[in-house]
Amino acid sequence: MAAFDRVLVLETAGRVGQVALASGDAVLAEAPLEQARRRASDLALAVAALLQGQGWAARELTAVIVGLGPGSYTGLRVGLASAKALAYATGAAFFGVETFAAIAARGPAEVQRLSVVGDALQGKLFRHDIRRAADGSWEPAGPLEVVESADWLASLQPDTWVSGPAAGAFDGRLPAGARVADPGWREPRPVDLLTAARTLSWAVTTDVWTAEPFYLRGSSAEEKAESARSAVDADGTRAGQAGDGRQAGQQANRAVGGER
Repeated sequence: MAAFDRVLVLETAGRVGQVALASGDAVLAEAPLEQARRRASDLALAVAALLQGQGWAARELTAVIVGLGPGSYTGLRVGLASAKALAYATGAAFFGVETFAAIAARGPAEVQRLSVVGDALQGKLFRHDIRRAADGSWEPAGPLEVVESADWLASLQPDTWVSGPAAGAFDGRLPAGARVADPGWREPRPVDLLTAARTLSWAVTTDVWTAEPFYLRGSSAEEKAESARSAVDADGTRAGQAGDGRQAGQQANRAVGGER
């Protein structure tokens, strides 16, 4: 397909972001983007260096592919904003890809049922269950969601493989028959995003204007603020209840006094 002649791939959902150039179904060059260097300016420098090394001009790009998560809150925001800006400026086609679907795209043919999980903090997981369709391709077996770790473990079927950034935390803890994927098949790679963009239409959005990251939960700062608000509300409720109790007691005393 012409859209995939000269492709820029941005993967910023994982612990180590990656940028890559690809053509067709092959990655031609890639470079890591460390967590400490996840700003838009750092991403722009990495992209410029790859383009120069490949002898491509940005205006020659035919597609920009970016992972939409779930994953690093900051990484997703920076990656998507950069991808949108590049696609708009160059006229390249835009492909936003669900990161967990991209991880599934690398699955061995013998894997029929897969649960991809990531750490959502506070004992919770990002989860997407995916299965093989009749034609051998991957299809969603459930929604992309946030669940309690214990609930997820209890729901696993015996023939399920587990992959994703949080899979290693459950090695040796899965129900009988379930298996944890090898470490090499847990983190998203640029080639996985490329494969998903080309083959998994259900996991892809091509609308550069409406594409949004799969945050599924607030940032750490937002969650701390919400926790603080909840604590204040709870204190206010308890204070109100105490006040109501005192008022009721006073009314009861007046009533008793009146009867006497």
